[in-house]
Parts: sequence; structure tokens; C-alpha cells
Amino acid sequence: MPSLTIKAFRFDAKSDFLPYYKEYEILLKGDDTLLDILEGIKKQDKEFNFSSNRFVGIRVNSFAVPLNVHVKTLIRFFKTYTLTFEPLSEFYAINDLEIDTSAFLKHLNRFEIFINDEDNEQYNELVSYYFASPALEFEREYFGDSFMLFAMFLIKKYPQKRDDILRLCADEKYGVWLHVCVKNTIFFYAKAVSIEKTIFELKRQILRHVPDTNSITRREAKRAQNLNF
Repeated sequence: MPSLTIKAFRFDAKSDFLPYYKEYEILLKGDDTLLDILEGIKKQDKEFNFSSNRFVGIRVNSFAVPLNVHVKTLIRFFKTYTLTFEPLSEFYAINDLEIDTSAFLKHLNRFEIFINDEDNEQYNELVSYYFASPALEFEREYFGDSFMLFAMFLIKKYPQKRDDILRLCADEKYGVWLHVCVKNTIFFYAKAVSIEKTIFELKRQILRHVPDTNSITRREAKRAQNLNF
């Protein structure tokens, strides 16, 4: 069996001033997933931690990757048996690859009047897309790509609430206008393309249905008219 070399991000927010990396050698089986490798590291090092939330992925060689991906897929993509594991966001790292998801969860409250408990579950599944967004690097209060994807889900489910949901997303300071392309940050290119298409459609609906929401939407709506957006 081939051996996999993992350089894992290590950091305990309670005791460490700076993060560091520790190297592990893991024997690889053909059907191992990323989760299997993380559990293998945990067997070697009881102090190693990662999130128990199955929807919280990690970064592998700088790409956000879900835990159910087969490692052989990663090896083929990166063309190496040496992989670097990091949390989705170093800023929100709590303990090694485990992150604080409270920043993601707080934005769900903005949809409180529109949703039920079943919808909450749909939002929670989008957690990795929140932390994978490059926009968070320059604006921590950005609602998140997850927020925008969830909004489109809600618009399809509750079309009568469309305009109110669109106005939320069009927020002048922290709304969809802060979105940054994720094609170079999410491992599955097809998923990244899907996210870009969904957020493009969200912007299009904002400019079509609620163009007077604020100064940005008025400006963009005028520009879109000239471009036949």
C-alpha cells in the first residue's frame, strides 16, 4: 500500500500564539476518503482535532474539500502523495482543523421570518461554502456565499416572498455585491461553476425585481440596462 504524507495545521486557540504544521505518514487504502485519513491521523495523535460536523470540510493544498472525497481523487488532481491539511478558515480556527461556525450561523437569523426548522437544515448544509469564500479575507461581515445560495433555495420554495429575500441579499454593505469568484478555491470545479451561475442569477433577479433597494442596486440596474444584463 502507498504511503501518504500529510502536513497538518496545528493550533489551539486557548494556548497557542501561532499555528504550526506537523507531519504524519498514513498508509493509504484505495477506497479511503478524506475523513478516513483524518481519523487515521487521530489514531496516531490523540491531540489532533477536526470538526465532527460532516458538512464542515477542510482545505487540502489550499482548496476547500468535503470530507467524503476519495483521497485517490485528490492524488490524481494534485499529482502528489504529499498533502497539506488546513482549516477552511485560519481566522476561525479553534483547535487544529476545527473552526468556530458562529459567524456562519448568525446570518441565518436574517431569514427568521421566512423559514421553518426544515429550512434550517438546508442552510446548515452550506457551511463550507461560507468559509470557502475569498470575500471573507477582506470583509468579515459579508453575509456569505452560503447566504446567497440559501436565498435562491428559499425563492424557489417561497416565490411569494421573493422580493423581500432579494432585498436582504442586496444589502449595500455586506450583501451579494461583495461576492468573489470561487473557481480557484473550491475543489470540485463543476460545483464552483454552479455557485457562480446561481449568484449571477441572484444578482440578475435583484436588478430586475428590486432595483431601487439602495444606491448600489440603482447604479447596477442602470449599468445592466446598457449591457442588456
